[in-house]
Amino acid sequence: MKKRLIRIIVCMTVALIVAGGIAGYQISQEQNKNASFVTATNFGGPFTLVNQDNKIVTEKDFEGRWRLIYFGFTYCPAICPTELQRITGILHDLENDADQITPIFISVDPQRDTVDVMKNYISLFHPRLMGLTGSMAQVEEVKKSYKIYAAKVKDDTMTEYTVDHSSFIYFMNPNNDLVRIFRIEDSTQDIKKVIKAALNAYKSE
Repeated sequence: MKKRLIRIIVCMTVALIVAGGIAGYQISQEQNKNASFVTATNFGGPFTLVNQDNKIVTEKDFEGRWRLIYFGFTYCPAICPTELQRITGILHDLENDADQITPIFISVDPQRDTVDVMKNYISLFHPRLMGLTGSMAQVEEVKKSYKIYAAKVKDDTMTEYTVDHSSFIYFMNPNNDLVRIFRIEDSTQDIKKVIKAALNAYKSE
C-alpha cells in the first residue's frame, strides 16, 4: 500500500509539471494574437516511427499537412477511444476542410501496441487515422519532443498494467508549428471553430 501511494504521488507530481508546461503554451496562444494562431514554433521535433502498415514514418512525411495528433494506448479503457472518436466526429463535421488534416494516433505503450494491434485498433475510428508505434527508445524520443507524460501503473491487485498519461489533442499547421492544444474539457464545437478559423487564416496569408 505504501509503495502504491508513493507511485501515485510521483505520477501526480509529474503530471502537474507537464500540465504546467502545457498551460504555458496555452497562455502564449492568448497573448500572441498576431501569430496567425501559432502557439509555439519550437514544439515537436524529428522522429522515426512505424505506421500500421509496417512502413517507416518520420516527421518529414507530414510536411505541408495540417495534423491532429493524439498520444495514447490501445488498451486504454475509456479516455483514448473517447478522444479518438471525438477527432473522428470533428473531421466528419468539417466536411471538405477535413481533407487538409491528417489525424495521427501515437502509442505510448509500444510493448503491447504492435503494428498489427495498432492496425486493428485504428480501424475502429476515422478511415484516414494513422497509427504510429516503434521501439521503446523511439517512443520515448517522440514523447519528449511533444512533452508527453506517460508511465506504467501496476499494483498487486492488477493482472495487467495500465498507462497513466497526459491527454491532449495537438493541432499542428503545415509549417510544423503548434497551433493549439485541445484539452478534454474543450467542447467539440469550440475545437471545430478554432480549426476552421486557423485554416481560413492560413489561406489568407
